[in-house]
Amino acid sequence: MRQRLAAMAAPRDTDDPELAALRAILRDESLMAHVTANVDRWPPLTADQRATVAALLGRRRYRDRR
Repeated sequence: MRQRLAAMAAPRDTDDPELAALRAILRDESLMAHVTANVDRWPPLTADQRATVAALLGRRRYRDRR
């Protein structure tokens, strides 16, 4: 993807939607790799922590339905 981005960036205007989309994908992949690497170092959640996270996510989903 980085090679594709470099090839696209040279001859195109910086406002090109395809180029902007590719940059966003690469940025998202880079951020996700960083987050995953950090989360992988965390200790496992306890049962109470998992229950708390599940409850918070459940409330959010309920709010989104309204």
